[in-house]
Amino acid sequence: MAAAVQEGIPLISLPQRLDTGAAAGLKALLLEEIGTADGTTPLLDASGVDYVGGLCLQLLLASGLKVGPCSDKAAEAFTLFGVQQQLLESMDEKESRHDG
Repeated sequence: MAAAVQEGIPLISLPQRLDTGAAAGLKALLLEEIGTADGTTPLLDASGVDYVGGLCLQLLLASGLKVGPCSDKAAEAFTLFGVQQQLLESMDEKESRHDG
């Protein structure tokens, strides 16, 4: 699922619905992509996500990865769950990649 690259950073494309039914697939995807990372920390691409459930949210948080591209619905869900600071890539992080 992750074939895209944004500014040299690999992107892991997330499914449209991150509900309980998607949890096992999401876990496998995250483990596979993290395991094949070549020293570059990938970003999660939530640009196509329209639903985020609690179980998948726990998996995203446990991965320790940040979300780069993000749909309005996913951003709203992260805000409602109170995890936007943990998941959404901040402007400071984006700028620091360009400064180096």
